[in-house]
Amino acid sequence: MRKLFIIGIKDLKLMFGDRAALTFMLLAPFLLTIGMGFVTGRFSGGSSGLSDIPVIIVNLDKQDLGNALEDLFNSKDLADLMEPIASSDPETARHLIDDNQASAAIIIPEGFTESIIPADGATLDPNYVQPELVKIEVYANPSSPTSAGVVKAIVDEFISRVEEGRTSGMTSIVQLMLNGLLNPLNAE
Repeated sequence: MRKLFIIGIKDLKLMFGDRAALTFMLLAPFLLTIGMGFVTGRFSGGSSGLSDIPVIIVNLDKQDLGNALEDLFNSKDLADLMEPIASSDPETARHLIDDNQASAAIIIPEGFTESIIPADGATLDPNYVQPELVKIEVYANPSSPTSAGVVKAIVDEFISRVEEGRTSGMTSIVQLMLNGLLNPLNAE
């Protein structure tokens, strides 16, 4: 402990000996805060600077998880931030992004829900093969990287929560079966 104290005293003496370093060390956080305030628009009326981000949602899945993601972007929680536009054609959505008419397109492919949540009774079937995971595509507009990044972050968080729920559910069921608290026939 004494060695740490000695090292700390030495560093303080060096720091106070160099006035330029001390000035920079004290001013840098303030300048960074002011700069970020101007960039995000916090000094111009209290908004975050990001609002009404146009995002195209192509839900080809039309099942539980695809509908849940579409509902998330249409929710009241994201109403001030997102401006979702529904589409049924991925190519049209990509063209709109290429024409700079939206920040990102979320393409939810057919079979997305089935690749994560097996159909009722499917796991009890000895011939059941887990389908390959179907990935959601976020087609981003390179001319609006911040807005596209926000859309991608929301999709990533949604997928993370779905995977977390699936994993914890499977772990719970396996533990219940191993401890004899759940009959394997009722596991479905």
